[in-house]
Amino acid sequence: MKKKGKHLFIILLIISITTNVYIVYGESLRDEERKIEENAYDLGYDDGEDEGRKNRKDEIDKSYRRAMPSEKEIIRRFKKEYRSDYDSYYDDVIIENYKDGFEDGYKRGYKKTDSDSKDTSYEAGEKDGEYFGKILGINDGTNDQHNNYSSNYKRNMYSDSHIRREYSLDADENEYRDGFIDGFKKAYEENYKEAFRATNLNEHRWSYEESYNHGKEAGLKRGEANATNDYYLKLNNNWKRHEPTQLEIKREYNLTLESERYIEGFISGFKEGLSEGYTITFQKLNKEVSQAKITIEEVPIAGGEIFSLDKIMSLKIGKGIYYNPVIVTINVLSDSIGYLDQNFIKASDYYSVNILNKSNETNNKENIEIKFEYYGKQDGGIYKLVNGKWLYLPSTIVDGFIKTKVKPNSFKDKDNIYCVLIDKKALLLQDIRGHWAKDEITTFLRRAIVSGYSDKTFKPDKNITRGEFLTILSKVYDWKIPNDTKNIVEFKDYNIFKSYKEVISYAINMGYINGYSDKTFKPHKNITYKEVENIMKRVTNTKNFYWYNISSKMLYEKDYRSKSYNNMNNNITRAETVYMLYVLNEWKY
Repeated sequence: MKKKGKHLFIILLIISITTNVYIVYGESLRDEERKIEENAYDLGYDDGEDEGRKNRKDEIDKSYRRAMPSEKEIIRRFKKEYRSDYDSYYDDVIIENYKDGFEDGYKRGYKKTDSDSKDTSYEAGEKDGEYFGKILGINDGTNDQHNNYSSNYKRNMYSDSHIRREYSLDADENEYRDGFIDGFKKAYEENYKEAFRATNLNEHRWSYEESYNHGKEAGLKRGEANATNDYYLKLNNNWKRHEPTQLEIKREYNLTLESERYIEGFISGFKEGLSEGYTITFQKLNKEVSQAKITIEEVPIAGGEIFSLDKIMSLKIGKGIYYNPVIVTINVLSDSIGYLDQNFIKASDYYSVNILNKSNETNNKENIEIKFEYYGKQDGGIYKLVNGKWLYLPSTIVDGFIKTKVKPNSFKDKDNIYCVLIDKKALLLQDIRGHWAKDEITTFLRRAIVSGYSDKTFKPDKNITRGEFLTILSKVYDWKIPNDTKNIVEFKDYNIFKSYKEVISYAINMGYINGYSDKTFKPHKNITYKEVENIMKRVTNTKNFYWYNISSKMLYEKDYRSKSYNNMNNNITRAETVYMLYVLNEWKY
């Protein structure tokens, strides 16, 4: 009954202490070497105790040194008991601590005789004492660190008499009491020191690590948001574009009341998170989009329609255009392709089209249709990027689509990039509606090759002058106009050339055109079909150019009969000029 009362008292005392003692204890700081030391000592102790008991029982007078295994055997036992993957650097540590443990264990085991029950009481007391010593050691070590005291485990350690009185040990066996006191003091000292160090380190670690983690979390969110915005605004991958100053971070996250150590950790973590969140998100978006950009499809000789992956753009190839199956690739490009004039509004993505034709032969009399989904106004058009400039292609808008037709030969070049653009300066001139050359005139207007009059008309059937004709040629063929016009000052009517001086000088110098026998040029005189034919032979560098071929095509395709059929000395019109130059050059695009 007395023993039960003692145990009940101990249990109540444990509950009371654990309830009223507030323990602040960080993670254990035992490193690899400390663990190995403890394990080696424990293994040596157990082996030594067993060996001591055995020798005592067999009445063998043998010292612990003679009973101790070899160093090689010590290492083997350690590997078998624990693990074999530790660094051999620790072999000396294992051997030293094993021997210490073996010595202590051997001495204890050898001393045990018929009084084993007494030793068992000692061990029980030692174990109980260690439990309470550990609790109080942790508590006092933690409190001393928080109170800015120096590390001194003796400051609050109980004396032997205090321990006996506090835990009512005088009523117990001497062996149990001795074991309790020894275990209490040993555990108190060890755990006091460990708790004191751990609390100190944990305070510093928390101050920096937690602030770093808080900052990194905030930076990650900011980086992800910035990367998403930049990607869809077509900006390059550069997180430093959004890097704030330290003062900006302090203000935004209200850090002015925090310690300098916390601020330092937060800012460091924020920048790391900003960089990481931005870069990972930007690359993730780029990967997702790039994987959904390319369509590659084989088109048979019977033709077919190929769509981009987003189904916005398509290419329709008629049967018989190619003499063998071709491979068509449609790729959605980034917005960094080509310069976009401020007069344009981008109304679609950029699409690159490539047709792999192994025979390199086509039926160029037919057309390939390019089509975009489109619901905008009539000032929209399909454009092709040519020599760094966006070139308008004759476009038709109908039923939610915008279409154009191009020649198969235009795909012989690798760079075939198309886009729908809205021309904010596009003119819808009233007098070309329903005109036979409406599409060609509109194309040249959109390309800024020709222009209308101030009354918003084009006057397509008006005759064109020699100076106007040369001006149009200079734009179609991209003449490199010189500033020096000395070669034309000999003309008697030089003073009326005005804006035509440079193009006349260039054309005279190239031998495209001549003046009249009276030493005049007459830039304002209407030009004849015959003169146009002679000029175009020289411009195109072919003797096989005949106006008749143009007028025949005009009659067949447009149902328009040129006045050249009556007389080649009749004057050509503005519409006929545009049509001729369109037909001669559109195969390029």
